Amino acid sequence: MGHSFHRPEDLKGLVAYDPEGERIGGVEQVYVDDSAGRPEWVTVKTGLFGAEESLAPLAGARREGNALHIAHAKSTVKDAPRQDVHQHLTADEERELYRHYGVDGHGTNAPASGPAPDSAGPAEESRTGAPAGGVGREPGRARLRKVGRV
Repeated sequence: MGHSFHRPEDLKGLVAYDPEGERIGGVEQVYVDDSAGRPEWVTVKTGLFGAEESLAPLAGARREGNALHIAHAKSTVKDAPRQDVHQHLTADEERELYRHYGVDGHGTNAPASGPAPDSAGPAEESRTGAPAGGVGREPGRARLRKVGRV
């Protein structure tokens, strides 16, 4: 079961671990949902000597003390598409990240294998950039913005 993070400050000073308990790296930056203002993604220091930052979703994550246990393997985080850590993620960058992690735009895990369903549902957002039913963000408009280092 995941944890709901309400403020970027809730993630300050945490170290990310994968489901097997392997250390991934320190949480550096937080990306929040434009409409709700809740943290949804973090950047984690990865690579040799922590020289890289990889985006990781908070869907399915939980906090235990100073540890942030994310729902994805260290190798998945390290292999995530590299994004410029600019103010807003573009809709294309978001879709690429959602696809990589098998997470839909509602912050829940979507099927990671096989084609996305043809009927409108949670996976529809990751393909079109808009939630099923047309509610929420406009198609093609990014909804995640960086709030800075924590």
